[in-house]
Amino acid sequence: MKKVLITSILSLTAVVAFGQGTVFFANDSATLTSPPDRLIRFASNGQPATGTNIQVQLYFGAAASAESALVPVTSAPARLRAATTTIPGVWSAGGDRTLGNFGFGTQVTLQVRAWDINFGATYEAALANPSNAGLDGKSAMFTYQIPATPADPVANFFMSNFNGFFIGDVPEPSTFALAGLGAAALVLFRRRSKPFSFH
Repeated sequence: MKKVLITSILSLTAVVAFGQGTVFFANDSATLTSPPDRLIRFASNGQPATGTNIQVQLYFGAAASAESALVPVTSAPARLRAATTTIPGVWSAGGDRTLGNFGFGTQVTLQVRAWDINFGATYEAALANPSNAGLDGKSAMFTYQIPATPADPVANFFMSNFNGFFIGDVPEPSTFALAGLGAAALVLFRRRSKPFSFH
């Protein structure tokens, strides 16, 4: 009877451990070196973003998942740092995040999404809010290999394939092209409208 009980406990432990794959959710320079750029930036000026109203959440799913299939981790979102920080573009309150139903040794798809909490408690709610001022954004999806065991080196839990992204509206390339053409036309018009002088 003891053998059966011990075997049952060990089997249950293995099942619980299988669903406990984790990742270290951080983008500071000690965790993720650059290049590539790992920061969240304002689209309006390209500067590293700040503001504790900007929430940052990790989404995950099976390898090669569609973006619509990704779900948020159950942990509360992180947030960008205050404007007085010496490390803008970096979120605080990150740390270990559990990737439910994905065990050690599994490859998963991750994405980081950010939004202004004044327009919704979640990324989806903020996007659906017609009053949203557009201060939201998301990273490209990237793969993460959950380490084989919890005893793997700490660095193996870092989001090494994560790249930084912009929050806010990023002008389309065509907008830049039109602005350039407009500026060139103004310069040309100004040159033509100057009176000729005879010497």
